[in-house]
Amino acid sequence: MKKITLILSALFAVSASVYSNTLSAVNSFESGLYPRGIAIADTNGDAKNEILVANFGEDTLIGQGSDVTPTSSIAVFYNGIKSVIAAGKTPRGVAAGDLNADGKADFAVTNYEDGTVMIFEGNDTQTVEVGKYPVGAAIGSIDNEGIKKEDIAVAVYADSKVSVIIRDSKGALEKIDIAVPGNPTDVTIGTLNNERVILSANYNSPTISIIKKQGGVISKTADLPAGAGVCKVEIADVTGDGSQDIIAANFHDNTISVTEFKNGAAMEPVIYKLNGLRPNGLAAGDINGDGLIDVVAANRDSDSIDILTQKNGRLELTQSITVTEDENKTYGPVEVAIGDVNADGLADIAFTHMRTGTLKVIYQEAEKKEEPADIPEMNKNTVYNYPNPAKTQTTFRFPLREKQEVKIAVLDIKGNLVWSKTIPESESAAGINYITWNLVNDIGQSVSNGAYILKVITKDKVISKNIAIVK
Repeated sequence: MKKITLILSALFAVSASVYSNTLSAVNSFESGLYPRGIAIADTNGDAKNEILVANFGEDTLIGQGSDVTPTSSIAVFYNGIKSVIAAGKTPRGVAAGDLNADGKADFAVTNYEDGTVMIFEGNDTQTVEVGKYPVGAAIGSIDNEGIKKEDIAVAVYADSKVSVIIRDSKGALEKIDIAVPGNPTDVTIGTLNNERVILSANYNSPTISIIKKQGGVISKTADLPAGAGVCKVEIADVTGDGSQDIIAANFHDNTISVTEFKNGAAMEPVIYKLNGLRPNGLAAGDINGDGLIDVVAANRDSDSIDILTQKNGRLELTQSITVTEDENKTYGPVEVAIGDVNADGLADIAFTHMRTGTLKVIYQEAEKKEEPADIPEMNKNTVYNYPNPAKTQTTFRFPLREKQEVKIAVLDIKGNLVWSKTIPESESAAGINYITWNLVNDIGQSVSNGAYILKVITKDKVISKNIAIVK
């Protein structure tokens, strides 16, 4: 790749409108009997996300396409395959990611009663035996060398282990089992302290285990404290310091805990009390459009969703949404995901509602407002991307006080140009401008996980910001 220059090319669309984001009412879609696991991803490469739901009470997987209107029923979502896809016995968890680096999301489903994981990769389906009662799953690379292939991690509850499914040198699937304490219910894959890791939520311990690859060997390296009944775990920067944190949902405590890392060491968890009861689902993402990562908890036994927004390096419980008006509040929301499901560039909230057998979606809506008279100066505080870290796409936001040519570039940490776009003066706007990047480089390849540098270049300024990609 070439080093960045001040001459970049290609046009992109911008918007000069300023938005104040709100949340819609709860929209419902018929799913199936006892829906549990949920994932949001573009499985057919049409640049629109689908919602995948594993129905625990029946042997199916449900998909809802992003082009379906809120009043429509469940429809065909994947490459001509019907919306109801055969799975194993009692599918529990579902995870999505690009396993074969073809730019399309693949997915894996844990079958609780069968003790298997079904892997849907393109038009191929494989089944891997993992052990007794697999629950949560995650897809992502655990290599630190920028390898594009992704792996699968599975929490196997009764066996108290995490099964990691990787490909050997010949492309065949290989399973590695790592013992963890206290019956894991969930796993996630991400970056902590510049290392790729797997985290497991150990329900009966209660701890969070760190698993990583060192010296070519995947093994458990630490157990961190968590709350009572830790059942979900995520990796995201919810303190705004540029480093990834561990977020956990503690089922019996009715809390969310956040573990920061400073100088490579884990700090004591910061505990946030929820309004709801029995948080069974957890997701992190930017749900108010401010460029900061927020947290959503799905409260199973209060039939509610709690939203915690990031402010001044902490989380603040800002909204609790009652899902239904039923007197019976138990077995309501059980799993939640954040992502753009209606192709409007805004992250929405999708969750499974076990009692009613429905998929429910809360859309993030952009309320258009008049442009403020005083347009902010373009600097490091007013230039940012969201979400950061990015998983499937990210949106760059920057202000302009006058129409002018702007050049956008993303570089790797060595200064190599990864991706670039240019807007001519005739197409720029005085105000807030936006551009969305799908994490594909200038030669059409999916960009690897890691740290990158964003540059926004005008005639008199060059603004640089650190960004991260964690798929």
